[in-house]
Amino acid sequence: MYIARRPVPGGYEYSLKESYYEAPYWKSRLVLNLGTNPEKYITYYSDVAFSIELEEVLESLGYPTDQHELEKLFFRFLNPEAQRIILQFEKPKTRKQSKKSLNLEVLHPFDIKRYLVLKLGVLEPDKFLFHPFPFLKNLMEKSRDELENFFWDMEDELPYREKIKYVRAIFGVLRLPYKMKEEEVDVLFLKNFCQVLEDESFCMGLNKEELLKNYFCRYLWLYFDEGFKKHKGYPREPMIFVSIEKIYQEASYYLEVPIEEIKRANRKEILGLFRKRAKVLHPDHGGSKEGFIRLRRVVEELLKLKGD
Repeated sequence: MYIARRPVPGGYEYSLKESYYEAPYWKSRLVLNLGTNPEKYITYYSDVAFSIELEEVLESLGYPTDQHELEKLFFRFLNPEAQRIILQFEKPKTRKQSKKSLNLEVLHPFDIKRYLVLKLGVLEPDKFLFHPFPFLKNLMEKSRDELENFFWDMEDELPYREKIKYVRAIFGVLRLPYKMKEEEVDVLFLKNFCQVLEDESFCMGLNKEELLKNYFCRYLWLYFDEGFKKHKGYPREPMIFVSIEKIYQEASYYLEVPIEEIKRANRKEILGLFRKRAKVLHPDHGGSKEGFIRLRRVVEELLKLKGD
């Protein structure tokens, strides 16, 4: 089992899930919805003594477990003192030979790139795509949903500036063979970004809109917020703090529909409006690069507000 999260207005919603194989892909299924506050399942007896009250519930669902496994799953939700004690007394892991044999052919190159940058700090991961690093076995037998949560958790450990370098490295715009204008780099980033999302072997059966909404939108925020800072020369507040009304106003402008219609629209209708305008604004169709980029960003903000 693993813990998945997805953005919702005001934070994240968490759930316990498991990956299973259904040809031709590994897929994911829900085990238990944990809501927006998984800490409610943790009972403390002191600052460091606790139990996670889920064993009986999970056993009744056909998922027998124990406190040790639950402790690993819920570690991020424990208070700092409990985390410190666990890490202090954690036994050093003995290096066991994995029974799985590494098969690079079943791994997507974009997953390998991300893991190489996160694990080794290499900034030109394409050079090492076919090197059989043993740790790449950790990417095997996981659904797309589990892989995205796996990488997201690792990315959270990076300092902000390192996240920017990471995003540029994995989408191939950190070190370019020749000098390009920032606008040209943006177009290349979007091209590579969309190329990954359009690859069914990457999505592994996961809906592309769900993948974009829940996971890949974070890469857009990181990339374009950094671009804004480079041009303006001062820090920018994350877009999540921009007023809701301003998001609706910008959406109305870029989608060319009244604000009230946008407020009433559901997620499916918003995506339909986006596709219609994207055809007009896309640079390949003679549209404005800046307008197309802003359209994508404002729709992402809007989808976050809409939730389900």
